[in-house]
Amino acid sequence: MLNKSKWVFPLVLASFALQGIAKDTPQANSPEDRKFTGLVEKVSQHNCEICNCVELSITLKTASERLEVRLGPKSYFEEHDFSLSRGDMVEITGIQFREAGKMVVLANEVRRGGDTLSLRGKFGRPAWIQLQGHTCPVCGN
Repeated sequence: MLNKSKWVFPLVLASFALQGIAKDTPQANSPEDRKFTGLVEKVSQHNCEICNCVELSITLKTASERLEVRLGPKSYFEEHDFSLSRGDMVEITGIQFREAGKMVVLANEVRRGGDTLSLRGKFGRPAWIQLQGHTCPVCGN
């Protein structure tokens, strides 16, 4: 069973941070996008505690570390015919933060080979928000 705080706290915290950024607060306080390149070791799915949406994450093995990368709704990947599998070499662009003693990345974009899928836009706005018109405060779906 997943620990609610594992997913709820960082996403709510990011939500508050992004709301502040959207209100023209100085961007010096916002996290910087970084690029992470590596091999997909594992693709994981979990259900959001609030909306019950299936969310995807991967374990990414870079040259120096293993990272949990939180992606977005499985349905968004399916709608764009974009899948990730163990052994895929990918480049992730996103923000990194520490949670429960380990580094986690909230992905804004994922690239595999010549394919790119944008997950979040400016200020972390989920790309799938236009499809649904709203987002869950926990998973962004």
